[in-house]
Amino acid sequence: MRRSDIQDEIDKEPFMPFRLHLASGKSVDVRIADAATVLTSAICVMHPRRQPDDDPGYDLISIRNIERLEQLDEL
Repeated sequence: MRRSDIQDEIDKEPFMPFRLHLASGKSVDVRIADAATVLTSAICVMHPRRQPDDDPGYDLISIRNIERLEQLDEL
Protein backbone atom coordinates (compact mmCIF):
# COMPACT_ATOMS: atom_id res chain seq x y z
CA MET A 1 0.00 0.00 0.00
CA ARG A 2 1.27 3.44 -0.87
CA ARG A 3 0.74 6.67 1.02
CA SER A 4 -0.87 8.22 -2.08
CA ASP A 5 -3.41 5.37 -2.33
CA ILE A 6 -4.72 6.16 1.13
CA GLN A 7 -4.71 9.91 0.55
CA ASP A 8 -6.67 9.41 -2.68
CA GLU A 9 -9.38 7.53 -0.75
CA ILE A 10 -9.60 10.27 1.87
CA ASP A 11 -9.83 12.97 -0.82
CA LYS A 12 -12.57 11.29 -2.90
CA GLU A 13 -15.67 13.38 -3.58
CA PRO A 14 -18.03 12.21 -2.36
CA PHE A 15 -16.14 10.48 0.43
CA MET A 16 -16.76 6.74 0.71
CA PRO A 17 -16.06 5.02 4.05
CA PHE A 18 -13.32 2.42 3.89
CA ARG A 19 -11.65 -0.27 5.96
CA LEU A 20 -7.90 -0.75 6.34
CA HIS A 21 -6.85 -4.39 6.65
CA LEU A 22 -3.58 -4.76 8.56
CA ALA A 23 -0.87 -7.41 8.49
CA SER A 24 -1.78 -8.30 12.11
CA GLY A 25 -5.27 -9.36 11.01
CA LYS A 26 -6.87 -6.31 12.64
CA SER A 27 -8.98 -3.90 10.61
CA VAL A 28 -9.65 -0.20 11.16
CA ASP A 29 -12.63 1.66 9.68
CA VAL A 30 -12.43 5.22 8.40
CA ARG A 31 -16.04 6.44 8.34
CA ILE A 32 -15.44 10.18 7.81
CA ALA A 33 -12.65 11.87 5.87
CA ASP A 34 -11.76 14.28 8.67
CA ALA A 35 -11.04 11.36 11.00
CA ALA A 36 -7.93 10.28 9.07
CA THR A 37 -4.63 12.05 8.51
CA VAL A 38 -1.88 10.61 6.35
CA LEU A 39 1.59 11.30 7.73
CA THR A 40 4.98 10.54 6.16
CA SER A 41 4.99 6.84 7.00
CA ALA A 42 1.79 6.34 9.00
CA ILE A 43 -1.89 7.15 9.11
CA CYS A 44 -3.66 8.47 12.19
CA VAL A 45 -7.31 7.44 12.48
CA MET A 46 -9.38 9.17 15.15
CA HIS A 47 -12.27 7.35 16.84
CA PRO A 48 -15.48 9.06 17.96
CA ARG A 49 -16.07 9.76 21.63
CA ARG A 50 -18.33 7.28 23.38
CA GLN A 51 -19.27 9.79 26.10
CA PRO A 52 -19.23 13.61 25.82
CA ASP A 53 -16.40 13.92 28.38
CA ASP A 54 -14.22 11.20 26.83
CA ASP A 55 -11.06 12.04 24.95
CA PRO A 56 -11.26 10.66 21.43
CA GLY A 57 -9.08 7.62 20.86
CA TYR A 58 -6.94 7.02 17.82
CA ASP A 59 -4.93 4.41 15.97
CA LEU A 60 -1.51 5.31 14.58
CA ILE A 61 -0.85 2.77 11.83
CA SER A 62 2.38 2.29 9.91
CA ILE A 63 1.58 2.38 6.20
CA ARG A 64 3.84 -0.62 5.59
CA ASN A 65 1.51 -2.69 7.83
CA ILE A 66 -1.56 -1.99 5.68
CA GLU A 67 -2.22 -4.95 3.40
CA ARG A 68 -5.30 -3.70 1.61
CA LEU A 69 -8.07 -1.16 1.59
CA GLU A 70 -11.74 -2.09 1.27
CA GLN A 71 -14.50 0.38 0.41
CA LEU A 72 -17.56 0.12 2.64
CA ASP A 73 -21.09 0.48 1.25
CA GLU A 74 -22.58 1.83 4.47
CA LEU A 75 -22.21 5.40 5.69
